[in-house]
Amino acid sequence: MLKWSLRLVGALIAVFAALFWWLLLSGSSAPASAPGVFDLEDWRSKARAASAELPLELRIIEIGRDTAPPFAALSCRCGAPSAMSFNACEIVYADRSIIIGGAVDRPTAETMTQSAEDWRFDDTAYAALTEAMLSAELVLMTHEHLDHVMAIARHQDPAALAPKLVLNAPQIEALPMFALGPLDPALAALEPRLSGAVQSIAPGLVIVPAAGHTPGSQNVFITLQNGEEILLIGDIVWNMGAIEALKTRPVLTQYLVFRPNYEDRVAIKQQVGALHDMMAAQPDLIVLPAHDRDWLIQAAETDGISFSPAK
Repeated sequence: MLKWSLRLVGALIAVFAALFWWLLLSGSSAPASAPGVFDLEDWRSKARAASAELPLELRIIEIGRDTAPPFAALSCRCGAPSAMSFNACEIVYADRSIIIGGAVDRPTAETMTQSAEDWRFDDTAYAALTEAMLSAELVLMTHEHLDHVMAIARHQDPAALAPKLVLNAPQIEALPMFALGPLDPALAALEPRLSGAVQSIAPGLVIVPAAGHTPGSQNVFITLQNGEEILLIGDIVWNMGAIEALKTRPVLTQYLVFRPNYEDRVAIKQQVGALHDMMAAQPDLIVLPAHDRDWLIQAAETDGISFSPAK
């Protein structure tokens, strides 16, 4: 009897060890190099315009914040919780603005709370963002996940917002998942305005398709009048330490957090490797993930970038 008990215990330990390895450790290493995934010179050529036509600044508008376990953002990471920002960006020209990101609304943010002590949601900032969308020339988003789309799917004036939306086909297809009840007819009638290829949509502003985290994920390359180059990478990584370490989020995060869960981990690892290459070769390029709050605050020390924290 003792022998069988020991065998059973041993088998359970092996099962739990295998499960631990699969959920937290497996398949999270990015390649040391990933040539050909991104083409910075192509983006630069498409962003080129007369200096006076380029955007003046990038404003990061924080709607909410929280912290998350360190291993959720980066496989094998230990230590202090990761500071997370939920935000949208405003690209400011001399005579107009463009909004990138649909942010998150309060009901959704409340369901995502990780730390009651660190969680904040700024209703004033959210209201200002939804108004800014109506005065903007164009409104886009990096990808179709609930913390990036709610101010679009649940906007208070969808009929006025719809003509400004520049979305790709997967992003449009996902909108009904995030609406409260039936999707507003103005949003349901949207047609894709992005070609699915790298394209300039305004002076100094280039959309770079980067399917992986979601089918409709895309990066945004920005050239400011002062010469600064900025790359918004959405959720390719949550924490910039992942690029330095050549690691992705663990499988556990994918199954616990992503709704819907359709991340292509192979594509994400290639993109992480490509960003690692690019940042090493182009140290002046400012790479901004959507959620790494400490990194975003530090980036705001650069001329032409500002960060408005959630109150």
